[in-house]
Amino acid sequence: MELAYTRKPTIRLIATDNAPADKVAQIGYGIEEEGIPFSLVSPDELSDPVSLAHVAATQSQLLVGIACDGRDAVLHYRNLPLEKFIYRIKDYSAIPDHVLRLFGSNAARLVKGVPFKKSDLLETSF
Repeated sequence: MELAYTRKPTIRLIATDNAPADKVAQIGYGIEEEGIPFSLVSPDELSDPVSLAHVAATQSQLLVGIACDGRDAVLHYRNLPLEKFIYRIKDYSAIPDHVLRLFGSNAARLVKGVPFKKSDLLETSF
């Protein structure tokens, strides 16, 4: 008998070295609160957070990716054009933790196909 190893599908979260770990953790908590797993990785090469989020979405079996650098956090969906992200939070290190959890929650809600939670601090590209 041969066993096949399968990886659990996850939301891909790319965080650069200068991303504030405590704030990235809050985003992860929001994802977990919705019951969706995520994987936290470092980028293969540095780029702007919108591009990194799109790369994360293309690497995710769930089609959803997030990127965090030292300044911005971006949520992207694989089937959207590169420049059309779902949400962005600028200067997220100054944003309250509950908003970052909401941001993560919305990533999971995108996977589940349920309506997003609203916040005026979440910027959209469309």
